[in-house]
Amino acid sequence: MSSLRDHCTVLAPAKINLGLRILGKRPDGYHELETTFVAVDLYDQLSFGRTGTGGFILTCESADPDQPVADLDTGEGNLITRAVRLVERDCSLTANLTVHLVKRIPIAAGLGGGSADAAATLMAMNRLYALRRSPDQLAAWAEQLGSDVPFFLGSPCAFGTGRGERLQPRAIFASWWAVLACPDLLLPTREVYAALDLTSPPESSHVSHCLAGEGFFAALVRIHNDLEPVVIRRVPEVLYWRTQLQEMGAAGVYVSGSGPTVFGIFRQPPDHESVELRRREGARLFVVRPVDTPLALVIG
Repeated sequence: MSSLRDHCTVLAPAKINLGLRILGKRPDGYHELETTFVAVDLYDQLSFGRTGTGGFILTCESADPDQPVADLDTGEGNLITRAVRLVERDCSLTANLTVHLVKRIPIAAGLGGGSADAAATLMAMNRLYALRRSPDQLAAWAEQLGSDVPFFLGSPCAFGTGRGERLQPRAIFASWWAVLACPDLLLPTREVYAALDLTSPPESSHVSHCLAGEGFFAALVRIHNDLEPVVIRRVPEVLYWRTQLQEMGAAGVYVSGSGPTVFGIFRQPPDHESVELRRREGARLFVVRPVDTPLALVIG
């Protein structure tokens, strides 16, 4: 008979970037950056179960029947699978483990869904296998999987430097809403960075120091994403959604990370009819709020 310790459910949130400055290319091929990560309440759900035999099995379904997950690799290239293999190798164990992913976060959309799923897997395996790895040890694993993965193991708002893995938790004013507009197009992060023009010197952004109080909305004018021109060249639809979100009353409209998701920040809940009208036109829109929990991941 199984016990509760053999099962674990984790809600893995999407993230948005309040600004993204690219400071240059590093000797290791990555880019030095500054950004403010904010987790929002659009969640993938991952259900983990230990089994006696059978090895590792990953299954996946879409939370939206109109948006299948055919483009999601569930093989060895998937970040969930890579996280399991990393733990297996470093801990000399064989994971007889099932993972069922209910996918809500759009794929390759600049929202960090794959990174969040990887972080959830590290956290779940640490619990299910009583590995007793410290937060720093989990973060070291996370860095091997991807630059955004460490963020999801900690505070739901953090200022990121380096590749994004060096994190300083931030308090955030949480009384705002965001509408995410997700063009139906995969935009691999690597392609966006490869097309970036680094000849213009970047300016540092200090948005992360203005997030805790009512100054949040005044700080929005400082937000800039250096990747936005590249995203617009590849996905001109971004300009359309910027206009749509402004017409809906957004206080600011931005590209999240490497795109193509565009998000508008609202002082009040966005008008329901305006959102539904655009959804009926075929748009993927999500109304979200910042996550208000001690950790970005929600573990049950």
